[in-house]
Amino acid sequence: MTNQFKTTFSHPFFKSEYTLAIVWGAIALFSIYKIIHAGHPDWDYYIFTHSFDHAWANMPLYPLYEEDTDYFLYGPTFASLIAPFALLPDWVGMVIWELLITFFLFFTIKCSWLTQYQKVFIGWFCAQEVLNCVLDAEVNTLLVSGLMLTFLLVEKERDEWATFFIAMGTMTKLFGIVGLLCFCFSKHKKRFCWTLLLWLVAFAVLPMLMFGFEYTCGEYVEWMKALMSKNEHNLLFDTRQNLSLLGFARNVLTFIPNYSDLWVFAPCALLFAAPLLRFGQYKHIAFRETMLASSLICICILSTSTEQSGYIIAMIGVAIWFTAAPWKRGWWAVALMAFALVLTSFSSTDLFPHDFRMGFMVQYAVKALPVSIIWFVMNWELLTRDYVKSNN
Repeated sequence: MTNQFKTTFSHPFFKSEYTLAIVWGAIALFSIYKIIHAGHPDWDYYIFTHSFDHAWANMPLYPLYEEDTDYFLYGPTFASLIAPFALLPDWVGMVIWELLITFFLFFTIKCSWLTQYQKVFIGWFCAQEVLNCVLDAEVNTLLVSGLMLTFLLVEKERDEWATFFIAMGTMTKLFGIVGLLCFCFSKHKKRFCWTLLLWLVAFAVLPMLMFGFEYTCGEYVEWMKALMSKNEHNLLFDTRQNLSLLGFARNVLTFIPNYSDLWVFAPCALLFAAPLLRFGQYKHIAFRETMLASSLICICILSTSTEQSGYIIAMIGVAIWFTAAPWKRGWWAVALMAFALVLTSFSSTDLFPHDFRMGFMVQYAVKALPVSIIWFVMNWELLTRDYVKSNN
């Protein structure tokens, strides 16, 4: 079955990087058209750029402002990094932002350690999730790019730059901390640790240089409070976030508002970590890739803040899992991929009725179901299979 996929994606039309670049470019242009048609830049983009305006004026970052439609929930570091866009006219900045969040991921995949078959497969398989993310002008494509670059740079033994992306991701949206997985595979662990510390200090200090020491320290505290408050809100059954395994368990399996997510999170965290005890498998690139895929999926299925646009992260993990295995994938793996493509990627499109999307898929966090099943299968493989490269 895997050979059939390789044959399909070896066709000149599918394997051409120019074809994929055109498709992803069309995604960016369609998103820009939707913004122009709406008559204003995306509201999330406004929230991002307004964070710089508020920080520059030493105003609190985390209240709900009248000119915004939602809360700002990124770190003060993000408010400083978004400065170039905040200083541009809205429409100019928005167009550049849409191109950036589309093509930074495209070129990350293109320049990655992945085989040509894997690059092409991921490019096509994840195109719909890229569109879902870019339409909301979200940063999730940049986040997954940072995690992939962290893995790539550790593979190339450039730990001092790998930790750059871990620190930047952690100080902006916390999810970047998942990049610490690569510490296990690093051949220069001391360099990894001290450069990570330096980069964390640098990104923590950056907003202090722009907005002031006392103000920035206070906003770091407020950031933690805002995240805890958001987590409590996401436990409510009427939220449009928590599209995760945690949300699925709460809304479908228990429907109990006051039980602790630790009953699900803790066993899953242990399951994620267990394959790391198989030290003998570390030497196999397929094992390391699959551990990366597992971490990408975990970001979505084990976070109460997961929303629809965040699934670009998990779906890239799913695609890496499918293509990284050094053994032939059977029909059941293809069925799981089709299940994820339909129920995770396309369930947020007009192919499904609006009432079904919002009243069933979102209400019960069903979007998380396919990738969660794949993640459990993935961990079974990580715990039991030998990832030595084979010609079979």
